[in-house]
Amino acid sequence: MPPNVTRPCAFVFLRADDRVLLSEMHDAVDGVFYRPPGGGIEFRETSEMAARRELQEELGIAVDELRLLGTQEEIFTHGGEPYHEIVFVYEAWLDRGNLDALDGTVIVEEDSGIEIARVVDVADLRAARFVPLYPDGVIELLP
Repeated sequence: MPPNVTRPCAFVFLRADDRVLLSEMHDAVDGVFYRPPGGGIEFRETSEMAARRELQEELGIAVDELRLLGTQEEIFTHGGEPYHEIVFVYEAWLDRGNLDALDGTVIVEEDSGIEIARVVDVADLRAARFVPLYPDGVIELLP
């Protein structure tokens, strides 16, 4: 993700019952943080297409239905560099066994960054037990 550009992204909350999957991100500068799985939208790709592609690339899954929860804009500093993202946030439902099977999945990004899939209770997200959670305020989009 290059600094000093506006980057469109698509993230997906994968859900089952009262549980949701997050990506646990590990960064040498910023430490551990969390976000829904997903990533950048490529040229000539819709946000829904990007969300589906990212789920396939990162977790090896395809989902039947995606529901757009909302969009968010975030301007932030990462590693001392300025960033600007416009994020489309989706949700998709899985059965409990399929969601739980993803817990602990290690995701290696193109830049060699490591993410770990974590299945957590929505109540724990609302109680701020997984912080920081990005984009800021994204938890408010979860019904």
